[in-house]
Amino acid sequence: MLAVPAIDIIDGKCVRLYQGNFLSAKSYGTNPLEQAKAFEDNGFTNLHLIDLDGAKEGVPKNLKTLEKIAKSTNIKIDFGGGLRSTESINSAISAGAWKVNLGTILTSMNVDINIDSIKEKVIAAIDCENNMVKSNGWQNQTSIKIDDLIAQLVNDGFSHFTVTDISRDGTLTAPSFYLYERLRRLYPNVALWASGGVSSITDLKNLKRLGVDGAIIGKAIYEKRINPKELLKCLQNE
Repeated sequence: MLAVPAIDIIDGKCVRLYQGNFLSAKSYGTNPLEQAKAFEDNGFTNLHLIDLDGAKEGVPKNLKTLEKIAKSTNIKIDFGGGLRSTESINSAISAGAWKVNLGTILTSMNVDINIDSIKEKVIAAIDCENNMVKSNGWQNQTSIKIDDLIAQLVNDGFSHFTVTDISRDGTLTAPSFYLYERLRRLYPNVALWASGGVSSITDLKNLKRLGVDGAIIGKAIYEKRINPKELLKCLQNE
């Protein structure tokens, strides 16, 4: 299983939210580029980079940060936040994104974007609470059930999903194991990444045993609940 550290950006700083609430943002006073370099130095090969300013405003605001990290490290960056047009998606890829996280536009039936041409570069980022999908940087509640959306996207040819349980995000209370166990059983052939609630190496071991392909880790690293080098060693030995 791939362990993927996260950097969420607001006003140029690394932050973490609590259950998706922007008003609860906690700044760690860390420069995103320096943090990305630290992750790479600790042995991580991937980075989950989210532009929260962009997610809130509907257009990316931190592409220059993405570009700096891509040019200064060899880490694979999956980037998201405000990617709701062909132009913004292409700009993120040109800036160095290994893959782009698309969420809000996948919940709309009237999107004028040719996703088919870049599908191999897309992670379907599904954010949910009580099994219902939220969009627009977790600010808008939809009437779409997560199972229905994933079934539709799998049918449309999407093969990589990151599923975030918003109620667990930033809480350090453990992931929603039941949710990922169910999704793994329903969709055995897709790449499934878990996000939200990781608080310990034990949580990550349990996700690995469920067959999850990747796990995104945020606050547990920033709050020093998890030692990165110990984490990678444990996952390699599992």
